[in-house]
Amino acid sequence: MQPQQTQVHAQLKILGMRHTWEIIANIRNGSKYMKQIATETEIPYTTVQKRINDMEQAGIVRVFSDVDQETGKAIKKVRVSRFKINIDPYTIEKMITNDHQLINR
Repeated sequence: MQPQQTQVHAQLKILGMRHTWEIIANIRNGSKYMKQIATETEIPYTTVQKRINDMEQAGIVRVFSDVDQETGKAIKKVRVSRFKINIDPYTIEKMITNDHQLINR
């Protein structure tokens, strides 16, 4: 699969997973740390952590290091990347064809 098609495939896959949209909506106006996301969305922390990792791999969010102002401890913050998915029947056909070729190897 071509790099763009691979990324579209990964983005579609993660966007179809439970809690992804809630996390994106929660951080759309600014970066937050994972514990804050978990608390505000009432999604278990380990689920937030896993989903954030998957979204980062797909280019949907960015994770960066910061310092908690209250405690002075290093923390990881998450913010939404500017992503856009362009998909058409040709792209879908190419993704399906490439998936079948990989399976039949």
